[in-house]
Amino acid sequence: VEELPWDSKITKKWLPVDMYIGGAEHAVLHLMYSRFIWMCFYDWDYLNGEEPFEKFRAHGLLISQGAKMSKSRGNVVIPDAYIARYGADTLRCYLMFLGPFDQGGDFRDTGIAGMYKWLSRVWRLSQVKGIKLKVKSSAEGLKIIHKTIKTVTEDLEKLRYNTAIAKLMEFTNWW
Repeated sequence: VEELPWDSKITKKWLPVDMYIGGAEHAVLHLMYSRFIWMCFYDWDYLNGEEPFEKFRAHGLLISQGAKMSKSRGNVVIPDAYIARYGADTLRCYLMFLGPFDQGGDFRDTGIAGMYKWLSRVWRLSQVKGIKLKVKSSAEGLKIIHKTIKTVTEDLEKLRYNTAIAKLMEFTNWW
């Protein structure tokens, strides 16, 4: 191939994509289209590698009132009111904490308040002067911090957000 339709150095740097994350129902056609186009370019020697994505992870469904969220059922949760009351970080943490990433969870209003209380507690603790010195001076404290960092890092790499947050909650209780 004398002339490629794009810069081959950039293509080699950015492709294939490390991970595609999407809903199992919605992602099927995205994957089919992208793989079809990829295979055409691969067959024409425009791309290296046989797949456009190294990994695919499907997230679970959010359930509300015992049913899959759907506009037609009228059970879709609009995030604006929750963001206005608790903030976007609280809502994000709550959604990650609902259950395993690949299984989703049941959205309940009452759970968001609990997440807000925990995040507020973390904020208050982080503002206390001298707390760093107390934690750093303790051998037991360092051990707990290192174990928490290791576990949370491993959980995040495996998309186990709910267990990573649970471990951070345990750490907050110790702190």
